[in-house]
Amino acid sequence: MSKIIIFDMDGVLIDSEPVWQQVECEFYLRHYNISLGPKDFDLFTGMPVGIFLRKLHENHGFPTNNLPQIQDTIVAQVAEKIRQQPKPIAGIFELLNYLQRRGTLMAVASSSPQYQIDNVLNTLNIRHYFSAVVSADGLSYGKPHPEIFLTAAAMLKAEPETCLVIEDSLNGVIAARAAGMRVIALPAEHQQNDPRFTIADTVILNHCQVLEWLTA
Repeated sequence: MSKIIIFDMDGVLIDSEPVWQQVECEFYLRHYNISLGPKDFDLFTGMPVGIFLRKLHENHGFPTNNLPQIQDTIVAQVAEKIRQQPKPIAGIFELLNYLQRRGTLMAVASSSPQYQIDNVLNTLNIRHYFSAVVSADGLSYGKPHPEIFLTAAAMLKAEPETCLVIEDSLNGVIAARAAGMRVIALPAEHQQNDPRFTIADTVILNHCQVLEWLTA
């Protein structure tokens, strides 16, 4: 079993993807009178929120001069909803406890802003499991570029080939592969039959299967 595991956050540690999508759908329906759909989200999931919003605006022909204000509004609303009703991914506490007992070195590498990562780790009370936490804030590139995972490996003083990544987004899986790391794909239910995820070492449905795969 790998001694170094890097976790994505949204959709891997916490079931926050539906929260992001709800907030974004409500915002764009209210302010731009459009209904966002799966194609809007599937293409850009895993990217930093700023890049997601820019690509969304470019695709729909919306102005981009107000993106920082939109990002701040959406991130604040998502953070508040998570604080009020956090939904950890089923089995995550058992998995983290098991890995900690085995002496596994763990990190978080998330496209979310640092503020949101801090919010999730503190709300779920899981910060102490991780030896490194990396946000896309301050990095030159977002997923699917490998920079975020290479940064996490460097913080852990680990070679990329010794790291295993757990990711729910296709962009994240591509980034992990580009970093030269092994990767477990944990796609959303509607993406579980997407053949593009087969570039991962394995595609699993839940954290119970992660544990089974790690101990096989």
